[in-house]
Amino acid sequence: MSRREVSLLLVLQVLALAVSAENVTEEATAQMEALPPKPFGVGLGPTFIGGRDTDKAGTDLSLKIYKQFLQYKNLLFVTPQIDKAYYERWTERSQCIGGCGANARCKSGICICNFDESYLQVYGQCHWNQTAAFLGNEEKYRKPKPPPRPDWCFCKDKNGHKKVCDNFRNDEACIVPTYPNEFDHNTQFCKRGDHGFCHTKDINMFCSDETMLDPRDNMVYNLCRCRKDMQFDTNNMECRIYMNADCTYAEKIDLEKKRPEGDKLTEILNILQQDRVVRDAGGPVGGEAGSDYDTDAGYDRKMVDTAFCNLIESEASEYVSHLVGEFTILGLSVAGFFLACCASCLTCCCCCKCCESVRAKIRRMDPRNMMKDMNNRNNQNGQNNLPTTEMAALGAVAVGEYINNREEAGDQARIAAMQGGQPMAPGYAPLPQGYPQGGLPYPQAGASPYPGYAPVPSGYPYPPASAGGYVPPADQGPLGAVMNMAPELALAGAGAYSGNNAMLAMGAISAAEKMGDSEDKEDRIRAGILQNVPAPMGYMGGPQAQTVPKPLPPSNFNYPRQQM
Repeated sequence: MSRREVSLLLVLQVLALAVSAENVTEEATAQMEALPPKPFGVGLGPTFIGGRDTDKAGTDLSLKIYKQFLQYKNLLFVTPQIDKAYYERWTERSQCIGGCGANARCKSGICICNFDESYLQVYGQCHWNQTAAFLGNEEKYRKPKPPPRPDWCFCKDKNGHKKVCDNFRNDEACIVPTYPNEFDHNTQFCKRGDHGFCHTKDINMFCSDETMLDPRDNMVYNLCRCRKDMQFDTNNMECRIYMNADCTYAEKIDLEKKRPEGDKLTEILNILQQDRVVRDAGGPVGGEAGSDYDTDAGYDRKMVDTAFCNLIESEASEYVSHLVGEFTILGLSVAGFFLACCASCLTCCCCCKCCESVRAKIRRMDPRNMMKDMNNRNNQNGQNNLPTTEMAALGAVAVGEYINNREEAGDQARIAAMQGGQPMAPGYAPLPQGYPQGGLPYPQAGASPYPGYAPVPSGYPYPPASAGGYVPPADQGPLGAVMNMAPELALAGAGAYSGNNAMLAMGAISAAEKMGDSEDKEDRIRAGILQNVPAPMGYMGGPQAQTVPKPLPPSNFNYPRQQM
C-alpha cells in the first residue's frame, strides 16, 4: 500500500467518524425536540408502566400513578376484600413477598432497583449501568449457564493451550449445550416457598400457591408468578405494573379550571390523589359493584373514569421525560459504538502499516542491510555467490570502517590536547602538586649540610598548564576530504560507469551520510569546548586531589651513622 493510498484512507476514516458524530448529535437533538408519544391518558387503553423504561424519577412517578390506579379501583368498587388485605399487608408497608434479592429494594409492594447505586432494571434483573448496554440473549431469555465439561475431554496443543481432544469431539459430555431463544413465563416451576429461585427469573416474581404438573418428570410443582397488579411484558421481557383502565372514550377536561365548592369531580380527584390505599372509613365509597351510578356517594362511574383519565393525562408528559430509551456507550448506540471501534482499529492498522513501510525503507538505505537482505534472498534461491553489487558494497563498508577508526584515533588525541595534555591511563594515581610546607626550610640543591639527608632534587616535572580551547583538525585540503569518502565515491562511480543504479545509489547515500556524520561530530566537539567540560579529577587538565602533608623530622636530627 503506497503512502498516498494510506493518507487517502486516513482522511476517509476521519470524515466518516465526523459524519457519524454529526448524525448522532442531530438524532439526539431531534429526540429531545420530539419526545415519544404518551403511553397513557385520554384516548388510550390499558398499558404497562415502570420497569426497564424509566429512570429513578420515572420509577417513583410510576409508583405514584399505581397508587392512583388502586384508588380508582376502590371508587369503582371492583376491589375484592382479599385484595384489600393484600394491599394493607404488603403495599401500605412497602414490603414484598419473598423479598427482592440483590441490588433491589421494595417500595409500595413492588421491587425496584437501587438507582442510587448505579443499578438499572433490564430483563427483570438489576444490572450495573456500565454493563447494561452489553446484555444479550442469555439474560433476555434467562438461559442457564452450561455445565462444566469434564477434564478428560481436553488435551493440550503444541502451545500448551487446552482444547477438546479429537477423539472426544462428538462425545455428548464434551459438547457445550445450546439453548433456544425462548422463555415461557407461565411455566417457571418452583418448590413451595422457594422465592429465591423465582427472583433469578425476575425480581418481581415469587413462588405462588398456584400449582401445575411438570411434564419433564410428571411431578406437581408451584409456579413463579408476577406480583399483584403486575403482568409479564413480552416486549421488555419482565414483570411490569399493568393498568387495565380504558381511557379510549374518556372526555378531556381542564383540571385547572376553578370549580364551585362541593363539586363532585373535585372530590373524586382529591380521593384519587390520596396516598393511603385502604382507608379507615370502610374502604371504597359505598354502592353496588358494577353499577353505573353510585347512589350513596353520588359519584357517577363516567365521572370517575373522566377524573382518573385526565389525572394521568396531566402526568403523562412528565413520565415521558423520564423514559430511558436505548442504552448508549459514550453517547453512541451499541451498534454505533462498535462501528466506531472497528473504524478506529482499521485506522490504527493502516498507521502501523505505513510506519512499518517507512521503517523498512530507511533500513534499506544502509548498504549493509541491503546486502544482508540480498544475501538472504540468494540463499533461499540456492545462489551462494554474492552478486557484483553486494561485493562492491561489502568492500566499501570495510574500507569505510577502517578510515573511521583512524579518524576516531585522531579525534581522541585532539580531545586530550584540548584538556591539557595526554590523559593518564585509568588506575594511575594523580600527579603530586608540590612539597609539603611548614617547619624548617629544606636545604638547597647541590649540598647536604645535614647528615642523613640526600641532596634535594634540582627540579620536579610539573605538568604543563592546561592549554584549553578548541584544537581544529589537521587541514588536509580538498583532497583529504575526498579521500575520507573514497570508498563511497568509488562505489558510486563504479555504479555510474557500469550502469548499476543500485550500486550508484548506495555509494551516493553512504557518501552523503558520512559527510553529515563528520559535520555533526565536529559540532559536538565545539559544543563541548564552549561548555567548558572539565577533565576528570586526577588527569591532566583536571582538578587535583588534595593531599594532607605528612610531618617530617627536624633537619638537624642526628641520625646514627651506619658502620661501614
